[in-house]
Amino acid sequence: MSGLAALVVSLLGFAGDEVSKDLARRKLAGKDKELFGGKVKLMLRENKGFAMNKLESNRKAVVTVSAAVFAVLLVFYIPVIAGDGYRAVRPGFSLLFAGAAGNVYDRLVKGRVTDFINVSVFDKIVFNIADVLIVIGGLMAVIGEITGGR
Repeated sequence: MSGLAALVVSLLGFAGDEVSKDLARRKLAGKDKELFGGKVKLMLRENKGFAMNKLESNRKAVVTVSAAVFAVLLVFYIPVIAGDGYRAVRPGFSLLFAGAAGNVYDRLVKGRVTDFINVSVFDKIVFNIADVLIVIGGLMAVIGEITGGR
């Protein structure tokens, strides 16, 4: 994957996450939906803190930590997409960056992250597309580093 393709993947991931959150806010307000016999639920939840509303009462800490983590990711993202190396980690890191950008954007601009997906095996956890991108992208980047390196 070229650096340009990695940038496009990140932008599409970010856009897809934001569109899905907007749809969730408009279509799920006050009405949860069950899919696949209740194995997956779509339920609107607004998260003002970190995972499962941790530190929701301390907006300054949430914003500061979110911005700092994103800045560190950006420092790594630029050489990954711009350099000749890192081909094995580039696809995963592009997804991870897209997810991080989506959640950080929401925290900084909207003051909350919209979550709306629940899978029955994770009973109390409600997440969003950005969270999926972060997990899958992180795993792909680690596997790429282990198996292919730079």
